[in-house]
Amino acid sequence: MKEHVWINSRNKRLSAMLHIPEEFNSGTPLIVCCHGFTGNKVGYNHLTLNLANFLAEKGYGVLRFDFLGSGDSEGEFSTDTVVSGWRQDLKSVLAWVNANKQFAKSPIILYGHSLGGLIVLSHEDPRNEIAARMVFAPVTQPISNFRDVILGPELWAKSLAGEPIENFFDKGFTLKSQFVRDLVKNDYQPVLSAGKIATPLLIVHGTADAVVPIQGSRELAERYQGQKEFAVTDFDHGALGAQKKLQMTIWEWLKGMFCA
Repeated sequence: MKEHVWINSRNKRLSAMLHIPEEFNSGTPLIVCCHGFTGNKVGYNHLTLNLANFLAEKGYGVLRFDFLGSGDSEGEFSTDTVVSGWRQDLKSVLAWVNANKQFAKSPIILYGHSLGGLIVLSHEDPRNEIAARMVFAPVTQPISNFRDVILGPELWAKSLAGEPIENFFDKGFTLKSQFVRDLVKNDYQPVLSAGKIATPLLIVHGTADAVVPIQGSRELAERYQGQKEFAVTDFDHGALGAQKKLQMTIWEWLKGMFCA
């Protein structure tokens, strides 16, 4: 069963899709999915949708949502896309989950792709409410990754100077300066943030990824002190032609940790 829900965050509404398998009961794990930059809850080439459908077929609950300004959520991409805001959006989603009695005994597992991986890795969990985390091609060095690859030095400098930018990385988006300025101001260090948590962690990254270099995931795997698995694959950034392999990698890890 799929159900669309609205979740309040930053004085606007997030669009979310909840996948509940027929056999869902008290204690069934729930996976919360975070999409990447310029992405949405469906995912590049239906990456997240297909993963959610697959995991629901295996008996897991899945909640995938659009950050504000992305997909079907309220807000504007140009002004609402900012890492600090995305972190708040995830907190809002988890607050909604915690308030839902259906999930009172469910282990909560976070999954993030690309920039969504940074959000998952840097999510603070003082009450130990997160049972595990999974990241695919996570952004772990956001300033250099966006400055040198995703936006490029020219657009990065323009945005840092306060000017809006557009048409970056062959995509027709417009973005105002809050995104870049937030990266510089807060200097997010997801590898260091992950060092403060000890929940089981799955890292999947492909050697053919031309968007987010795999070296960041190698460093994450080396430094992470908790239980971990680092799956090095030949995938590109969106697992083009290899979604089934990605799904199986995630499922094999999940079922070894949490029975659906």
